[in-house]
Amino acid sequence: MDRQVPGTSSGQEPDRQDGTAPRSSYYVRNPWRPWVSGAFAGASSILTATAVFYALGRLPLPLVGISVLLAAAAFAFGLYARRRAERFDAGTA
Repeated sequence: MDRQVPGTSSGQEPDRQDGTAPRSSYYVRNPWRPWVSGAFAGASSILTATAVFYALGRLPLPLVGISVLLAAAAFAFGLYARRRAERFDAGTA
């Protein structure tokens, strides 16, 4: 027979002191983690495509500047999302 341990909801893991169940997975529960990797990948993709098309002579210099600014904005958002993810993990989100 299964004995249920006092203080557990399903007999597997004890509840936390604040009454909430423990997190099941680090990456599933943190909604900011996909945004971090997506923002950095987006910035990298923008810079790669800009460099390739500029090297081929298919992208004028003003559009290179716009692309670099867009990549910088994506990178800055990635840093912001990483900070939010860290705060979420610490439980102060």
